[in-house]
Amino acid sequence: MHFDLQTIWAILVTILVAGYVVTDGFDLGVGILHPFVAKTDIERRVNINAIGPVWDGNEVWFITAGGAAFAAFPELYAALFSSLYIALFVVLLALIYRAVSFEFRSKEESEGWRKFWDQSIFWSSLIVALLIGVAIGNILAGLPIINSHIKGDILHGFVYAEKFPMSFINLVNPFVFHGLFGLLVGVTTVLFIIMHGVSWLLWKTEGSIAERARSIGLKVWLPFVIMYVICTGLAYTISFKVKNPELAKKYLELPPDMFQQIASMLDSNGVLHHALFRFPVIEIALIVLAALCAVGWLIAVKNANGASAFLFSTLTFLFAGFAVMFGAYPLAVPSSIALEHSITIYNGASSHLTLTVMLIAAIIFTPIVIAYQAWVYKMFLFKISPESIKREIEEAAEH
Repeated sequence: MHFDLQTIWAILVTILVAGYVVTDGFDLGVGILHPFVAKTDIERRVNINAIGPVWDGNEVWFITAGGAAFAAFPELYAALFSSLYIALFVVLLALIYRAVSFEFRSKEESEGWRKFWDQSIFWSSLIVALLIGVAIGNILAGLPIINSHIKGDILHGFVYAEKFPMSFINLVNPFVFHGLFGLLVGVTTVLFIIMHGVSWLLWKTEGSIAERARSIGLKVWLPFVIMYVICTGLAYTISFKVKNPELAKKYLELPPDMFQQIASMLDSNGVLHHALFRFPVIEIALIVLAALCAVGWLIAVKNANGASAFLFSTLTFLFAGFAVMFGAYPLAVPSSIALEHSITIYNGASSHLTLTVMLIAAIIFTPIVIAYQAWVYKMFLFKISPESIKREIEEAAEH
């Protein structure tokens, strides 16, 4: 692995995406668990208050990751947001609707009104988690993108080959490999998000809500492990065809030794097998560590230790996420049409000057943002119970 500016920024963008999943992931999980762990209006208020001070701030990671990808890898940003346009638009609508649901729920006291917004919190959280997983799965399996420069078009960069509505339908089409793989990764993501939400509720709440969350977590763990094994196994069956090695060498813009390593993995038909297994020692280590952390999560949940469960669910995703990054490296978005049309962290990156200036800014401001968010979490890291909510209601009534 080359530790050049492109690689550094690939790691930084991966960290930002991981930061979004880890922080917004638990409140998405709480949203999915909302109808199942909270049975009364007081309990539902406990559930919402458990994430109330932080859920909107957590979404800043999503915006930051998108902004960093746009600045550091503009070709990647353009290709992803055009090829996954409908899916990402639905994610955006779901995030907006979710925010509206949190705010509007308390505006009326009628049971029907609050029940409607409670269901809205559930569905919007589920859609976001599912579609993010579907998008990740489709990217790993390869998107039908074409590098228009290869065809002599100097005005356009990477172009998505499919048109609406097939561009969205094929993302979730279970009868083609990338659609099926995307759905499987989507389901795995939802199961992980639920586990992460369980961790947070065990940490932040007590009584019947925490106990119901613990019970759900114990039931979800085995399906998650099974899906994790299936997705990991399928990921290492992915292969890409190299139609023209000379074009690949020119347009992938990889360092010579890196291209030679990939070229040495091609079979006699020009097919790159096990495309996500170029660093076997690192890959196996990360996959095993993710699995061990999942086991640690199960033990922590059985012991009702919310803090440990949250740590283990966070580490589970981080190890699995970096396994994906190392597996795909240096490919950012593989092309299912031919490997030479793929976006790498080199042919999709900004100029050396842009990456340098951004890195300086990131070194200065990122610690400040992390310190501020850590302070916010510390301020609000206390247990919430139905009794505390009742006391707040009584105090408000007195005033």
